[in-house]
Amino acid sequence: MATFNGLHLRIAYSDLEPFVIILDNVTLVLSGIMPDIVYNVARSMNISLTYIREPEDKYGTLENGTYSGMLGMLHRNEVDIIMNPILPDETLLDFAYLTNPITAEAYTMLSGKKSQDAGFFLYFSVLDATVWYAIVIAAVATTIASAFMFNNLRMKEKKWRRNSPGSSCTELCIEYFWVFLSYMLQQSPSEKYLLRNSKTKSSYLIQLMVVLWVIGVAFLVMNTFRSLLVSKLTLRKTAPYIDKLEDLLDTDETKGIAPVEIYIEDALENSGIDLYDMVWLKIKHNLWPGEEVFKDETIEDVQNGKFCIFHGHLILENRLSEFYSQNSYCNLHLSKNYFFPFPLVMALQKKLPLSFREDFNFRVTRSVDADIPGKYLKSALEISKLCTSYADNSLEPLGLKNIYGVLILWFAGIICAALVLFCERIYKHSCRDCCLPMDFGL
Repeated sequence: MATFNGLHLRIAYSDLEPFVIILDNVTLVLSGIMPDIVYNVARSMNISLTYIREPEDKYGTLENGTYSGMLGMLHRNEVDIIMNPILPDETLLDFAYLTNPITAEAYTMLSGKKSQDAGFFLYFSVLDATVWYAIVIAAVATTIASAFMFNNLRMKEKKWRRNSPGSSCTELCIEYFWVFLSYMLQQSPSEKYLLRNSKTKSSYLIQLMVVLWVIGVAFLVMNTFRSLLVSKLTLRKTAPYIDKLEDLLDTDETKGIAPVEIYIEDALENSGIDLYDMVWLKIKHNLWPGEEVFKDETIEDVQNGKFCIFHGHLILENRLSEFYSQNSYCNLHLSKNYFFPFPLVMALQKKLPLSFREDFNFRVTRSVDADIPGKYLKSALEISKLCTSYADNSLEPLGLKNIYGVLILWFAGIICAALVLFCERIYKHSCRDCCLPMDFGL
């Protein structure tokens, strides 16, 4: 077997998709970013390889001056290369040579999504606020214009009794406003102020404004409002339980968890950033083994808002891709608020010849430039986007909770009407005689 300077390399690896994918552990069929890179480098350098799997698929930690996992294997000179990418650390430089970055990574959070509450007046949001403002402005403008034209018209009539009840401009504005509001709500408005039988120019202008109001607001806008109302009331927007680090500090309902293997304490603990320090205090007791973090039961709890997972976004995107491919359903949110970016590198045994290490590093960089990582990461990214953008668009039955705002307005209207009636009965004020004294073709 031809070798590079007689070298036969021992490669440590563990299962970590998409970087190292174990297709068959018996016949040792590997795939993923790192096996492809190592295979290309070994073939170009004409070296032989022996793969050694870490029994517990652990990267390893430093405890009492001793490394465990793959780092321990490299430290004890049991292997020559750790194939899985690692986070650079100055403590490794005593026994390891670190290559150029394979890719860039950053921590983020995976959480579930909750349905937003309907709210008492959610139905108002069917139309944009600017549309409601435009309706109010149009109602006020047409009311004032109609009242002004009607007042000018009646002042020209000799039979008009100026001091008759209901002759003030304020009362006219109220009457016209009620007419336009009735048309908008498709009620039965009083037509005595429309001057249908009058032949004056002012009456035509008033009728034209009413027609424009009926077509533009009562028909087009309100029909659109009604058609969108049911879907607005029964379809719920979703919002993530946790999207920023600040969100985790503001709630006690969602707990942050992280795999112990990723050493997230290096990013958060004693960072000199108050936000990071406070987040570390909340999650430092929730560092779990990696296999526990990504169990199906844990993912279900994440969707329900019990936990959020801290990890590198590349790993989380791959997990989302797997989850969505298996379930065709996803109620998860991957935060885009990344923090603590860092490179991922390979670690070589420092006892290897310097010329070999430099040549190996050069060829690794060439493989990265050939976009071997992108071949695996892009597909996972696309599927993870399908997962995080998934939404349940099924219509739910319309219940009382959806129309609380309508009921409140209705109840408030009844109370106001009762109060007005009560006051009228007390002071004996009635509107029975508040009608116009002359016939304007009403």
